Amino acid sequence: MSERLTPAALIALLLVLLVGSIYISQRPAPFSEGVFWEVSKDGEVVGHILGTLHSNDERVTRIPKPVMDVFTQSSAYAIEAFPGSELWNPYHGLQNIRGRMMLPGKQTLAEVAGEEVAQKVYTILKSNYVDDEFARRVKPWAAIHSLAIKSEHQGPIVDQKLLDLAVLQDKELYQIESPEELLAAFYAMPVDSQVSLLKDKLRAFPEMRNTMEEIVLAYGQEDLQAMMDLSTDFIDKDPSKRKHYEMYVKHAIDIRSVVMTHYMGAAFREGNAFIAVGALHLYGKNGVLALLGQEFYGQYEVKRILVK
Repeated sequence: MSERLTPAALIALLLVLLVGSIYISQRPAPFSEGVFWEVSKDGEVVGHILGTLHSNDERVTRIPKPVMDVFTQSSAYAIEAFPGSELWNPYHGLQNIRGRMMLPGKQTLAEVAGEEVAQKVYTILKSNYVDDEFARRVKPWAAIHSLAIKSEHQGPIVDQKLLDLAVLQDKELYQIESPEELLAAFYAMPVDSQVSLLKDKLRAFPEMRNTMEEIVLAYGQEDLQAMMDLSTDFIDKDPSKRKHYEMYVKHAIDIRSVVMTHYMGAAFREGNAFIAVGALHLYGKNGVLALLGQEFYGQYEVKRILVK
């Protein structure tokens, strides 16, 4: 006759399973710290990667001297994508990108996400001086990324600041993500996830300034894990909505990291390249640092350089 678990034994077993699951969840992800990295191939340094924060906060845009020294000595500079203006990219100016962030035909956000959600988005976007048509017809994924607070700072973000300097220093320029590839990553996100995530973003919007402050502080500590947690904290943690979190990470970060890693190879093959990329693309087993080490992407070696 098979033995039955006593209530005490059953509780003990559940505790073991619970402790085990907590232990697994608390294991640090690969590349959970560090924003500045040296990249080598067969023992030869081929470039550097700086994880950036797309903010013009002076605490972020004040580039440390060791980083600037490496940048100045580099022969090439790569950015996520050239600015969406005809000066840099005549085929993908701001109007082109803007149009592709809007729903087709005369369809409105209210038809896709409901009147209440659409009205909240409209109110926020109009307060940021967005035109009426865009505010009413923005796609859900584009609305998520358009819900922004007004910056209290002036000047360009780090990526743009370095691009301007790279032009003055006559560096070879690369982009590691085209506008089409950026848009395609979001196009493929299921609409139900887009709408669910947009509702989550609206709920979290009143705390966005505080969240951004925490992200800036985490960036200063080179804590990629904290940055990832804070950047996704707006998403509903209900287990039934786990798929929406996974869709967000997949389409906003992971798919794009694959594309970026692919294009980084061209800059590194030329040698002495300096690459600026959003810091969250460095993080974890699906980030660019982990991908660069794979044979498919060239088996590069990466080494962290501490920045203070």
